[in-house]
Amino acid sequence: MVLDDNEQSKGWEEARRIITGLLEEGKKVVFLTLGDPMFYSTYMYVYRLVESAGFDIETIPGVTAFCAIGSHLGYPIVEKEEVLAIIPATAPKEKIDAVLAVADDAVIMKVYRNFSEVQETLRKHDMAEEAVMISRVGLPEEEVYRNVDALPSDTKLNYLSTILAKRKDR
Repeated sequence: MVLDDNEQSKGWEEARRIITGLLEEGKKVVFLTLGDPMFYSTYMYVYRLVESAGFDIETIPGVTAFCAIGSHLGYPIVEKEEVLAIIPATAPKEKIDAVLAVADDAVIMKVYRNFSEVQETLRKHDMAEEAVMISRVGLPEEEVYRNVDALPSDTKLNYLSTILAKRKDR
């Protein structure tokens, strides 16, 4: 995982160069992703670059991590009139707090870097006790955490860690 925007841009441009080169040779190219290619995926950025070079692209949808987690654990993600928020844990803390203040249910992705802040905010909104988290869902190294509230705040997580949370009083 590259965190520097300039490094990411270089990587996307390099992928574009390789892909367009293969397409110009008449070859077919596949870009595989984990999850859905249009949901927090590197694919979106490379897609735009390749498309702007004049190539037609077919995108096949995938299964997002949070949908895989819900199905895998039998954990309903959202029901009836509940409002679901999908939040990158990399967002500013104030923004996460504001969104959780109004959401009934939440999906919090990319929790590997600031888990303790996310855990604290979930507690504030009475969502930590009912929250579940999986790292590397569907992969051999999958780890399931059924009570986010009980985890030590310094728990080291994989980049592919996602939390599903529900407000306790609803």
